[in-house]
Amino acid sequence: MEHNIRTDSLKHHLEQITGNNYACCYQCGKCTAGCPAGGFMDNPPSRIMRLIQAGYVEEAMKCDALWYCIGCMTCTSRCPQNLEIAGTMDSLREMALKSDIISTDHSKKLVAAFHSSFLNTVRKSGRLQELALINSYKLRTRTFLQDADAGIKMIRQGKIHPIKAFTSKESVEGKDQIEKIFRLSEQESHTPAPRRRPIKRSFKPDAPVKITPGMTIGYYPGCSLSGTAKDYDISVRNMCQRLGITLKEIEDWNCCGASSAHATNHKLAMLLPARNQALADAQGMDYVLAPCAACLNRQVAARNALLESEELRADLKSVTGSAPVCNAQFIGIMQLLEAIGSAEIKARVTKPLKDLSLACYYGCLLVRPFETMAYDDPENPTKMDTVVEALGAKSVDWAYKVECCGAGLTMAQQEMIEDLTYKIAHNAAASGAGAFVVACPLCHTNLDMRQEGMRKRYSDINAMPVYYISDLVALALGASPEEVALDKHFVQATDMVRNR
Repeated sequence: MEHNIRTDSLKHHLEQITGNNYACCYQCGKCTAGCPAGGFMDNPPSRIMRLIQAGYVEEAMKCDALWYCIGCMTCTSRCPQNLEIAGTMDSLREMALKSDIISTDHSKKLVAAFHSSFLNTVRKSGRLQELALINSYKLRTRTFLQDADAGIKMIRQGKIHPIKAFTSKESVEGKDQIEKIFRLSEQESHTPAPRRRPIKRSFKPDAPVKITPGMTIGYYPGCSLSGTAKDYDISVRNMCQRLGITLKEIEDWNCCGASSAHATNHKLAMLLPARNQALADAQGMDYVLAPCAACLNRQVAARNALLESEELRADLKSVTGSAPVCNAQFIGIMQLLEAIGSAEIKARVTKPLKDLSLACYYGCLLVRPFETMAYDDPENPTKMDTVVEALGAKSVDWAYKVECCGAGLTMAQQEMIEDLTYKIAHNAAASGAGAFVVACPLCHTNLDMRQEGMRKRYSDINAMPVYYISDLVALALGASPEEVALDKHFVQATDMVRNR
């Protein structure tokens, strides 16, 4: 009797925080069929849903699958019953951590160590100190030699500054607000998620944003563009300068929580980016460019949540002292380029990227969940391809443009990352691509930094440079490879584009 009461309570709690009616799942298997990490899981998404249906919630909380889930949201996007499957995985993981009912699998220890290390450094300074994250993670996992060569290369490239990290750590001024956010996140939310019901799903993109050359817009670089993805920051700024766009960085911005907050604490994953929303609003920004797809995804989700949740608005007001207005709209690189227009971009091209055959890789967080991102078709996006063609290059038609590369699990699940990126690279090469184009630092890391390890395991893949879309736009508009920091990439990328 006591077991039944606890089971019903756990299932009810899941329904409250996800909005799901788990009886609606008819086990079609689409979630598992599309799951990039499904082959690594003891119980892939469809089985997790069945366990919950049958009342075995604690058994679901013990599954190894929770620690292989990438959070790509493919399962949710493809569910014919409109169930929040990715949110179920996140919620089970959060419940497992809080109740200490967890998998004993080695993967759990690695992933949990990464998330703990990530969030601890954010709590201390308000932004992710990447060297502190790496040191903490390695001490927790004893993986001292992992990525040692890559770390040395990043130090030489200036992406990591060991001395600066210990002498002048960058912190937000409002660290007291960050601490309030973390304390609030430890409290249970009282507002249930809106009920999800089966609907006929169809994609309709939002209207393009209104940005023209000569405008000044906000800028949210996020933590990675200040460190290991510094080359992306350099190329974005160079591209915007050549397009006539002035960037104004949000003053005192903080880390959005990225994958670690999203995977372990839903409330924290909303409140951290919500503070950035409040700052952008207070600083009078209409549009804010967020080049990182993960940061953009979190910021857009938080803005939507603020518009819908009175409780979240009240929590944010208790942190910042003012009510959120949500005037500022966070946008990605591709939305900015769409606003400028392919005709305008083509007119500014001085060095066409002739003879380049490129695979436009969108990944998952640029287009999912499509109700939230609402930018491009979630299964066959084409807007990056349009820009590439305007630059004079050829965009190949291939099958893996939205398959997840492993996202933020690049340290904790390196073998899985290499397996996933091999499938992506193999399909791109077979389709005639000689290089990748991305709009996300996580995608770039997994395809670029992890490529050497992947090619050692799979010997049938040649080296494939990985370009940010901002690299290519700036190059076509007259920049040199050095001006967009191509020399800071792991896979040699300058020869393919020099002297065009």
